[in-house]
Amino acid sequence: MRAAAAAALACALAVVSEAARTDVLPGLLIGPAWLLAHRGEVHVLDARPAAAYAAGHLPGAASLPEARLHAEADPARLPDLMRLQALLEAAGVRAGRPVVVYDDGSLKDAARLLWVLELLGHPEVAVLAGGVAGWVAAGGPLERGNARPPRGRFVPALRPGRIVTHVEMRLALDDPTVLVVDARPPEAYEGLVSSGPRAGHIPGAINVPYRAHLDADGRLRDRAGLHRLYGEHLRGIRRVYVYCDRGRESAVAYLALRLLGAEAAVYHGGWEDWSRTPGLPVARGQEAEP
Repeated sequence: MRAAAAAALACALAVVSEAARTDVLPGLLIGPAWLLAHRGEVHVLDARPAAAYAAGHLPGAASLPEARLHAEADPARLPDLMRLQALLEAAGVRAGRPVVVYDDGSLKDAARLLWVLELLGHPEVAVLAGGVAGWVAAGGPLERGNARPPRGRFVPALRPGRIVTHVEMRLALDDPTVLVVDARPPEAYEGLVSSGPRAGHIPGAINVPYRAHLDADGRLRDRAGLHRLYGEHLRGIRRVYVYCDRGRESAVAYLALRLLGAEAAVYHGGWEDWSRTPGLPVARGQEAEP
């Protein structure tokens, strides 16, 4: 979706109501023990590549690889709304049934799928902590092959507050109540490497790399750890805008911030969009770090 298309959709679609909530999920991040006890109450989505899914997945899980959630012509952006709806319905998603998403444990794929589902108005979505490895370690079984769930029914109702374009990002530069977070590696933030035509970062953005969100075991930090990472920066902040190159690292930052109770949104198009858009400022080097 281009900026104009996203703005049009935001005007045309109603913000989702909470009428379909079942309040089954205990939070945005759940453990394997909880899922083992509640498997029949949720719809499970595997966000890994199709080959990994076929080699072994959670029983009853449907495959929806995160790689499909990128526009063919512009991988930094989402496919159009009709394509997204078709993908979700083919994977069995329904608005009235809670969804649990998982990946290999890195969180990049699962967090981005969670963001897409929240953006499109699904009322109850959570990520499985630890991914497949955590599930197996907790005694969870796996099954092989490809499962075909009954087709779902999901009508998107865009939540404009979960996504921003470069227009909102540009306005945020002059708004002290908006925090901009760059989730790319430090070398990308500093301008030493770049996926776009220009190198550097959005002026005023702080650098909180994807890996800073993880603990020594490669899992998402607990709430106390995330608070230490972001706490000082969130004082007086009304909104947080996160970005990376193509949306996967920023989705992990989005999940972390949502767990802290922050109002977070992902910059659609990320650095690739900002760096190729004429007239937008770019900074290089270090500005601020947690």
